[in-house]
Amino acid sequence: MCFGKPKAPNIVYQGPSAEDVAASNTALEEFKTTTAANTAAFQTSINNQITAAQNSTAELMASLTDVQASSGGGVENIVNDAPYAVTTEENVTPEDAQTTTQITKKKKKPSTLKISAGGLSASTGTGVNYGV
Repeated sequence: MCFGKPKAPNIVYQGPSAEDVAASNTALEEFKTTTAANTAAFQTSINNQITAAQNSTAELMASLTDVQASSGGGVENIVNDAPYAVTTEENVTPEDAQTTTQITKKKKKPSTLKISAGGLSASTGTGVNYGV
C-alpha cells in the first residue's frame, strides 16, 4: 500500500563525455582528410589516363593520315584493294555456294519392350494396393 504522496522520479540526462565528443570529432576530421586525399589521387589518375588516351588517339590519327597520303586515293582504295576485301558478287560461283537442305525427321525404331499381363501375379505385395 502507498502511504502519502507519490514522488516523481529524478531524471538526469547524462550524454557522452567531453572526451567522447572530442574523439568523435577527431575521427570525423581524419575521415574528411583521408577522403579528400583519396579523391584527389583518383582524379589525378583519371586525368593521366585521359591524357594518355588523347595522345594515343592523336598518334593513330597521324598514322592514318600518313597511310592515306601514301595510298594516293584515300581510305576507300585501301579497303577496296585489300586482299581480304572479297564480296560474294565477284568470286563465288554456283558450284562453291553453300546451300541448305530441308531437315528430315529421324525414323524411330519400333519399341522392343513387351509387357505380358500374365507375368504379374495379383497378390498382396505386388503393385499398388489400396486398403483400409
